[in-house]
Parts: sequence; structure tokens; C-alpha cells
Amino acid sequence: MPSASGRILSVMQKFLVFVLVLMSFATAGLGYVYFNQSPQELRGTALDNPHYVGDVRLANSQLGDVSLSRWQGEVTVVFFGFTRCPDVCPMTMARLAEIYDNLENRDDVQVVMITVDPMHDTPDTTQRYAEAFHPEFVGLSGTSQSVAAAARQFYIGYRDTEDGLMTHTDVVAILDRDANMRMVYGQDKLRWLEQDLHTLVADQNF
Repeated sequence: MPSASGRILSVMQKFLVFVLVLMSFATAGLGYVYFNQSPQELRGTALDNPHYVGDVRLANSQLGDVSLSRWQGEVTVVFFGFTRCPDVCPMTMARLAEIYDNLENRDDVQVVMITVDPMHDTPDTTQRYAEAFHPEFVGLSGTSQSVAAAARQFYIGYRDTEDGLMTHTDVVAILDRDANMRMVYGQDKLRWLEQDLHTLVADQNF
């Protein structure tokens, strides 16, 4: 008959085995949750049919004739606006500058503004306007025909208004590293752009 101390030792051994089994199940459960959790949800609008826009070619006062493919390998943020805009354009550009400065990997991001008012916004005017918000920003202009062609690629509408200004689609577009237009952000979703950009820049497959 086992001694009292032997019975106590046996009970302790069984308890220890029980604890180890529970710990192994807990660890397995945590591993399942960690490896199977869904990626962070993006709040912008993902295009059902992303398309290549790297062949959009316009003019820059410093770079000359340049296509958007120049920034392949980076995540490109594109906004169509104009330098005489009294409200949406400067507010959007200022927000993009704030977002850009908050990015940890801003070297992987390029912000580009394309004018919808080429009659007034020369390549030099557009570049100076863009870099006034951030020295790393690029401004593009061109002929009326080339700007119209670029706008069609991005589904941007614009026209003159009676007060001599312009009205235009004010979304921000995101191009992946292959210069495919993948995401758009209306003004109502712009507050989520910074969070989404952190996710997109960290994703080397984007």
C-alpha cells in the first residue's frame, strides 16, 4: 500500500500534467486566433476593377514630361484640384501634408496633385502650389487634352463655374506599387486615410 507521501506525490504529478495540458490548449487557441485573424479593415472604397494608370503623362516644372509610372514601387496618392480653389483643395492638400508627416515610411509614399485648370495652372504654378503644402509633393499640369485624358483615367469630372472658378470631383485616389488605381477616398472618408495608408504601406504586396 503506497504511503501517504507517495499518494500526495502522485496527486501532485497528475495535477501538474493537467495544468500542462490546459496550457498547451490555451497556447494552441491563442495561436489560432493570432494566425487566423483578419487583416485590418480598410475604410476607403476599393475598386472592383483596379486599372493601370502609370501611362498618365503630364508636365512638371522640375521633372519635365513625366508619367505616373515614375513612382512605381511606391504607394502614390493622387488628388485632382486647382490652385485658385477657395476651400476643398487647400483643405485636402493640408490634410494630405499632415498625413504624410505622420507616416513612419513616408519614403514609400508619393503625393501628386493634378490640376483640373490647365488654362491658369501652368506646370510651374501647380508645382509651387503643391510644394507649398509639403516640399516632397509633386504638382502636374499639361495641355487641356492631356489633363482631360488623365481625369478620365481617374473618373474625375470637372467644369467651369459661373464665378470663373471650377467644380470637380474631389476624391483622393491611391495607386499601388504597380501604378494600379486601387482605392478612392471621398471627403467623407478622408479621416480614415491616414490609418489605411499605414496598413497599405506596410503591405509589400500592395
